[in-house]
Amino acid sequence: MTSRNYLLKTIGGNIRRNFWLMILFFLAFLVVMPASTLTALDGAKYIDTTNFTVNMTNTFIQCIRSSLVQVIVAGCGALAALSVFFYLYSQEKTDFYHSLPMRREGLFMAQFLSGFSLFLIPYVLNLLLTLAIGLVYGAVNQTALSILVIHTLLAVIYFLAIYGAAVLAILLTGNLFTGTLGFMTLMFYGPILYMTFTRLNARFFETIVQEMDYDFGIFLSPLIAYISGGTVDWTWKSLCIYFLYGVVLALVVILADILVYRIRPSESFHKAIAFKKLEPVIKVCGILPLSLLCALYFSGYMYNQFFWMVIGAVVLTLIFSMIFDFLCNMDIRMALKPKVSTGVILAVLILILGGYRTDITGVDTFLPDEEKVASMSLYLPSVSGQFQYPESSVTESPTYTTFSLNQWVEDFQEIYALAEKSVEYVRDHEAYASDVQSLRENGDPEQTMVMIYIGYHMKSGQDVYRMYYIPETEELVENIGRVYDTWEYREKILPTSYIDTEKIENIYTYSFTESGKALTLSDENQERLLKTYQEELENMTFDQSRREKQVGWLELQEKAEPEISAMGYSVNSTYTYSYNLPVYASFEKTRAMLEKLGNPMADSIEPDQVESILLSRYSYESGEEQYLEKEYRTEEDIEKLLAQATFRDERFTVGSHVNYQVSCEITWKDSKKDKIAFYIFEDSSLTDILEQLNQGNTD
Repeated sequence: MTSRNYLLKTIGGNIRRNFWLMILFFLAFLVVMPASTLTALDGAKYIDTTNFTVNMTNTFIQCIRSSLVQVIVAGCGALAALSVFFYLYSQEKTDFYHSLPMRREGLFMAQFLSGFSLFLIPYVLNLLLTLAIGLVYGAVNQTALSILVIHTLLAVIYFLAIYGAAVLAILLTGNLFTGTLGFMTLMFYGPILYMTFTRLNARFFETIVQEMDYDFGIFLSPLIAYISGGTVDWTWKSLCIYFLYGVVLALVVILADILVYRIRPSESFHKAIAFKKLEPVIKVCGILPLSLLCALYFSGYMYNQFFWMVIGAVVLTLIFSMIFDFLCNMDIRMALKPKVSTGVILAVLILILGGYRTDITGVDTFLPDEEKVASMSLYLPSVSGQFQYPESSVTESPTYTTFSLNQWVEDFQEIYALAEKSVEYVRDHEAYASDVQSLRENGDPEQTMVMIYIGYHMKSGQDVYRMYYIPETEELVENIGRVYDTWEYREKILPTSYIDTEKIENIYTYSFTESGKALTLSDENQERLLKTYQEELENMTFDQSRREKQVGWLELQEKAEPEISAMGYSVNSTYTYSYNLPVYASFEKTRAMLEKLGNPMADSIEPDQVESILLSRYSYESGEEQYLEKEYRTEEDIEKLLAQATFRDERFTVGSHVNYQVSCEITWKDSKKDKIAFYIFEDSSLTDILEQLNQGNTD
């Protein structure tokens, strides 16, 4: 009973001494919670009177989810820790507190709970005021109340984590300056470490798929995790992750605080770091990633030359080491003396850079044994990247690359053969990285390179992703064709696998002669048309898609319904989106149905309707860019060009017979008709015509 009374008296005394801070917290929360909610709700009642209740509720939810509240909570954690534990930076106050007839654990809990109370009381009061304002305006329903409860729990949990980290920074240091640096380190060291790792991978490894590097860095900082957890659109899974992470982190940090407080020397007030033995450990762990990250940015200005990266890393390590040693000892001569810790940093630095430079772990040549692979995925931008998909099928993936590489195929023998060719090419070309960089910057019209993304789902449960640039050869095209013609793979990449006919509101057709003409058809005819199209597209082989001309496309329009979060509120508003489906010359059933419906797609253009055809291209001969164009008006030239005409979108670019370097534009004899653009299949019949264009003849 005596201990409990003393604990309560200590907390009460601390609150009275820091009452000014509680008032400051109250005013800060008053501005970002009740005041902002009152202003927002009072303005929202005039915006949308047709959906008054929904509008008011959504406005109230937006106020609850304000990132400003999270910033204030984090700031309260840092200031509360500084307020109640600042005595550790003073000899007299430390001696006084440590002379009290209390165990260190009890003394710590009294101070810790005092700081927590300084935050909790003003936060709860403002929370109740905010709820009252929402009730007065009729903006609170079950969903809004659930979100309010969740944000309150998140605020309390992550306050404890941030507050505990701030206390730990104070316990490990002996003055305000290094304590502030320590707190910033605890908040951002994890993300910096993660950023250094990913940037090194991106700098040295050409086959790493950056899009598949999920941002785990947010869970390496309580501050960033809290802000992310409060602003993302929750699913039940994400909610559990953020709650579990916050609770575990808060418990770990608080237990670490108690342990460190028990053994912290009372005379630590005059030291930069409270524990002398921790100095070299903190120095190595802190300076190493910082030097590497700064060297990465520095070498970027020097054309990513490895020499300058090494020089930058070494020089920065020496500079940062001297600064660190000076801050710890406040002696310039001690800072200039060589230290073992500095040598350790330089040695590890050279090992890391050397390992990355030589790819000692074999990242770029990674190829697991086939029997260790459970399934594989393949994303070819030149194939599946040419398709367009219903938005609802890819919304759960951050990028289309992510969506494609998560389409796993169990019959993966041909994909594995493609991976073997890719890895073999990397192994046989020592200058692979510089070759890829040169291709990205300058291009090479004489050599077509194919981009290949490959995913391995290992039997161990691990997922590994790689990306390659390899030359387009007939052997490679045949390999890709065998992969495409495997139904398990083709089913996953064709847009028809994801179309829901009931969601389609309108269909428009585009062809050589008409653009954007709406189809007028019943639901039954619409379903029949799409099933017919689906059958013809899915039966088309890869070789057919390479050789056949495209005669138009179907534009499908769908209405996107609002996304509903785990809490039941809408994430966005309703809108309409569209996507295109290619129609080839051999789709006779689809074209016949379109003709009956009044939207024909002819497989060719009548030459007598064409006034002229303009060809244009860019030439890079002699290292200079030159724009070339020529207009063809003779009947013979027009007939030759129209015979090879294909519609320009949604065509596979790998192994294609289309000349993508030449742009074509038709001018009609009927001046009221708009000019249209197309591409051409290149064969011997167009040799003379293209030679005239390449000569720059504009007559």
